[in-house]
Amino acid sequence: MILEYQWILIFYVMIRYFKWALIAFLFFGCDEKEELSLEYRVPEELEPYVDNFFSEAEARGIILSRDNLIVEFGDIKEDFICGNCNNVSTNTRIQKVITVDNVLKCWRNEQQLEALIFHEMGHCILGRPHNDDLLPNGDPVSLMISNSISAYSPCIYSIDNNPCNKAFKREYYLDEIFDPATPAPSWAKD
Repeated sequence: MILEYQWILIFYVMIRYFKWALIAFLFFGCDEKEELSLEYRVPEELEPYVDNFFSEAEARGIILSRDNLIVEFGDIKEDFICGNCNNVSTNTRIQKVITVDNVLKCWRNEQQLEALIFHEMGHCILGRPHNDDLLPNGDPVSLMISNSISAYSPCIYSIDNNPCNKAFKREYYLDEIFDPATPAPSWAKD
């Protein structure tokens, strides 16, 4: 009878120590830093736009990490999607991948390509979701609009000899992408 109680006591002590050993292993044994292998890779033709995004952020006092960004050309299978971000968040411990569609070629000028890259980096780096709100004059509130990359680009053609250059709007859109609380500009009045 005493022998049975000894085995029960030994079994109880073993379970107790095993529980604490398991907790210690889970707490100290899983170091995510060792598992992470973040990469920065951007095609040469897109590098100026990516660099400009980080420069514009820095000019506004925002320092962002490049360590976890891959930008690549690819074939996006969804209809009328020009770019794609794999993870909409500010988490710097996740590899962010921006794919720019190499089939559609949605942009017709440098401003539209810049807007596309800034839009996708708004998702991947700043964690911004789409914002389809409009200013009083009907322009998008943000570059984070879901269906336009021409917020501040020049028009493809002019109507009635109107030069149709919207480049003066760029500063507002850049301020807004880094600070969604940016007030509406004077040109946005109805």
